[in-house]
Amino acid sequence: MKTLSSPGFSVVTLIASIALCACSGAKVAPATEEPLDEVPKSVTSLVNASSVVAACPDNKRMNARAAANAIDHLIEPCATVPGGKAHFSATLLPGGKIELAAPDGNAADGVVPTCVLKGGLHHKVKLMHACTFDVQLEERKLGAADAPK
Repeated sequence: MKTLSSPGFSVVTLIASIALCACSGAKVAPATEEPLDEVPKSVTSLVNASSVVAACPDNKRMNARAAANAIDHLIEPCATVPGGKAHFSATLLPGGKIELAAPDGNAADGVVPTCVLKGGLHHKVKLMHACTFDVQLEERKLGAADAPK
């Protein structure tokens, strides 16, 4: 039994395959380019936070890094600050609770942004006495609002 192979058949098959591939492709619409001089329409908020130890009898025995981490954890959820600024006191109590109050320490007065409540009012710093921190938050908006017109 002889196998016949025709080079002409292979060439015809190849040409037919190329022709089908070329005809079946859809035309691609040209991409529209956005002008480069447009200002981004989004606005980004940056929140700057600072905290200072206001009163702490356990200052020398307390783990300062753990206390700073507790305050950072408290203010971490704050991506925005209503009104742009907030000033309050945060007192780390023995036992792991955090008390929020006005900057002067009055727990009945003052305005605290609700974002600080998201992380929970607890800490892991070992204390014998309460330690009060003065906390300030300031929000700056960047983006479309800052662009020149």
